[in-house]
Amino acid sequence: MSGEKAVIYDHASSIFFVNTLQIQCGLLAGFAFTGTLVLLTRLGDPSAFLSQLVLVILYLMIHVFLGAYSELHIMNLLVSMRSPKRIIPNYLDRWRIINAYLNIGPFLVYLSVSIMFLVNKLTILFILTFCITILGNATHYFRRWKPIYQEFLAKEEKLSTSKV
Repeated sequence: MSGEKAVIYDHASSIFFVNTLQIQCGLLAGFAFTGTLVLLTRLGDPSAFLSQLVLVILYLMIHVFLGAYSELHIMNLLVSMRSPKRIIPNYLDRWRIINAYLNIGPFLVYLSVSIMFLVNKLTILFILTFCITILGNATHYFRRWKPIYQEFLAKEEKLSTSKV
């Protein structure tokens, strides 16, 4: 260790960087959602093959960008949980509500796009996107969100009992 300096990890800068990426993902998902809505309302024949192909690509863009947004939220949560100093405010009941909204919100966006396809009599697109929505959200919840959320709750309970 001759002359080497220890690198101190800056948790706040990491969270700021991830928040910037979250904003970009949210904007791009909003762009894809708006594009889907415009195409469904302005296209003469949305049942044409190329129209459906564009709509599927836009739907997948929404899924990718909102999925990345969710993964970035998880990354921020992990950085905050594993920080040596407390970063997350100690409002456990509020965090449960916020995290429920963050899981339900993207699901409702995906579902609304699927239903828009059904309203426009695009049955195959509805079935395809509805299946992707259900499978994608179930996979995300059970494989990514639930284990991290349980770790979060365990750490919060440990912190609250250690102060008493």
